[in-house]
Parts: sequence; structure tokens; C-alpha cells
Amino acid sequence: MEWCIDANVLVKAVTREILSEKARALMSDALTMEIRLIAPHFFDAETNGAVRKKVYSGELTTEIGDLAFEKLKQFPVQVLSTRHLLDRSWEIAKQHNLRWLYDAFYVALAEERACTFWTADMELYSAVKADLAFVKPLEDYA
Repeated sequence: MEWCIDANVLVKAVTREILSEKARALMSDALTMEIRLIAPHFFDAETNGAVRKKVYSGELTTEIGDLAFEKLKQFPVQVLSTRHLLDRSWEIAKQHNLRWLYDAFYVALAEERACTFWTADMELYSAVKADLAFVKPLEDYA
């Protein structure tokens, strides 16, 4: 079994913010149940960039940012090439009027792999929920 996770899920798992507990539970359950976590090729840049942005903006101290950075490297998320999904991602972005193409890459990857895609991005979830049942919001994780 596989789950695709967006960058926000992992960032929430390594920081303290809204939905962090659910993100940590999801990550822990995936490890316990031996669910393979997957993400598009740009995942590491996106997760680490988000933590760096939190440090830069003052949301996190440098020390907490460094700890979060180290934690990010420890999670076993398999980063997959998604170049072949460029056209499908573009279509998904157009069909659902998504602002960011990289969001559509997550959706396209989960669609291709026929797996659940967990997202903490409610704007993305709201845009696709009527058509794409495999996209699940982190807030619904039990």
C-alpha cells in the first residue's frame, strides 16, 4: 500500500502548528502499517523550503528550524520522478482551476499510483474534492 503526501503534511509533522498532531499520527501510522509514502520529485525542496521560510519569517527560531530540518531528513518518503506527468498535471490544474501546478503533480502522481493523497492544503482539497475521492484532507485523518 502507498500514500502520497503533500509537503504540508510532513512540515506539520515536524513543527508545532494547526494539525501537527494529525500529521504526526498519519506519519506514525504509515511507518507502523508499513505504508510506503511517496511524493513528486520536488518534495525535498518544497518541505525544506517551507521550514526555511518559517525561520526567515520568525515563525520558528533558528534552533527549532535546524531541528525541523534534521527531522525532515529522517522520514522515509520516496521521492519519485514525475516529469512524465507534466501534461496530466497541466490538465488537472486547468480542470480544477488550481493556482499552483505543483499541487496538480501530487494529484497526478496519486492518480497514476491509484493511492490516497493526503493534503493539508484546504484550497487544493476544496478545488478537487467533488471529482477526486482519493484526495483526502489531513483534518479528516482519524
